[in-house]
Amino acid sequence: MRLRDLSLKKKLLMTNALMIVIPITVLIALGTVLLGGLRHAGTLQQEVLALLWPEQGNTLSVQFALSALRAEAEKRKFKLHHIESDIRLLEGAGVRLLVTQNGENYLSQGANPAEIRRMVTLKCGGRGSVLTWDMEGLFFRYEGLHNGTVIMGAGAVPMMGDDMEPLLPRDVRDFILNTVLVLLIGAASIGILLLGRYLARLLSEQILTPLAALRAAAAAIRQGDLNHALPPMGSDEVGATCRAFDDMRQDLARARAREVEEEERRRELFIGILHDITTPLTAIKGYASGILDGIARTPEKQRAYAERISASAATMERLTMRLREFLRLGSDQLTLAWETVDAHAFLTASIEEHTPACREQGLYLTLEHFDAGTYIRIDRAEFARVLKNLWENSSKYRRGERVHVHMTLAIEGDLLAICCDDDGVGVRAEELPRLFDSFYRTDAARTNVAAGSGLGLAILRQIMTAFGGGVRAESSPIGGLRIVLLLPILKKGQRDAE
Repeated sequence: MRLRDLSLKKKLLMTNALMIVIPITVLIALGTVLLGGLRHAGTLQQEVLALLWPEQGNTLSVQFALSALRAEAEKRKFKLHHIESDIRLLEGAGVRLLVTQNGENYLSQGANPAEIRRMVTLKCGGRGSVLTWDMEGLFFRYEGLHNGTVIMGAGAVPMMGDDMEPLLPRDVRDFILNTVLVLLIGAASIGILLLGRYLARLLSEQILTPLAALRAAAAAIRQGDLNHALPPMGSDEVGATCRAFDDMRQDLARARAREVEEEERRRELFIGILHDITTPLTAIKGYASGILDGIARTPEKQRAYAERISASAATMERLTMRLREFLRLGSDQLTLAWETVDAHAFLTASIEEHTPACREQGLYLTLEHFDAGTYIRIDRAEFARVLKNLWENSSKYRRGERVHVHMTLAIEGDLLAICCDDDGVGVRAEELPRLFDSFYRTDAARTNVAAGSGLGLAILRQIMTAFGGGVRAESSPIGGLRIVLLLPILKKGQRDAE
């Protein structure tokens, strides 16, 4: 199995393990190297090296002297007087010297040459150039390969006085240092383990737990449960993904609710169609049977039956036309011929055009003056249908022989509000929200199918929605119904662009 095919949980566990193992391995390796180096070099040498700095009195001069001795010993022609000053400096620091070249040439005063040879041989070996410092002192042997010169030195460590004895033995100090290093490595390893455990828990809480909740929510949605909400998540990438998923769930829930609502509307639509067609159809069937059965024997009665049949047929025709228009608007087949018009001028012209016909039907239209220069974008033919349906609705639900419709214009933010008030029978407040539903009729109109199909205001709403506006119904201050048409106002830049 490839690494990429492993589960996220296993990948996180492997990553966490590596985060622990690698640092611990490095710590152990470094500790081992350090401990080995200390054993090899010795603790005392580290102390001596720490003293090899100019601020330690004559230390630097001693080192220069030692270097000069070695350099002189390796020359082809050795001259003792060339190193007299260096010899005096070392002797002043407590080092006794033995210089031989083809025999003994120089010995520090009071020194024992055999003892110097023994100590130097013991510390530095019998051949070659070697220098060593330890707790017993300074010992060196410089041998010239070309001239046979041998310079030996032995004495107290120049950088340490006789009274500077170590507080602890070397073995004790090495044990303490090694123990401290082991404890430090152990403490660091425990810290890394605890940190790894914390990171593992943190990753589990921030990644694995949200993913488990996401998987459970997906399973619930698969079963049709769109109410399975995710718990609050963090602000990281996983939390953002979970929130996006929950937003999708909410969108699906709203879409399902709209689908259920639309299905209910279609059901009501079909019930309304059946009801509204059945009523005139029953009337036509009854009057036709009366004629066929000889009930209408006189020409006057036959004519009356025929007129009622014609009226019922006309009702069915209006219903089918409205229904066809409603279905056309609802199927996104509406093609609009956009035109920019002055709202007040357009309404004025429309009212003047329809005033004679409206007055014959007892409908009286008025328009309150409004400043010119407010432009809207409409389809003239479709907006004329809106006004026609609006006025027909007011005419159908009048109180008496006449009904007055008063229209006003107002600005509501970026929208133009065209208010149509009538003094008809009005609508109860609880019925206002459903007034624009298809086939919905108020109680006053339910018994009179010929008075209205219940589609006029539904068609009006569809057209206004296509215009990018809206519509609402309110109680009119003059006693009837107020319908408000809302349309976007075109700004000057938008008009110039056209």
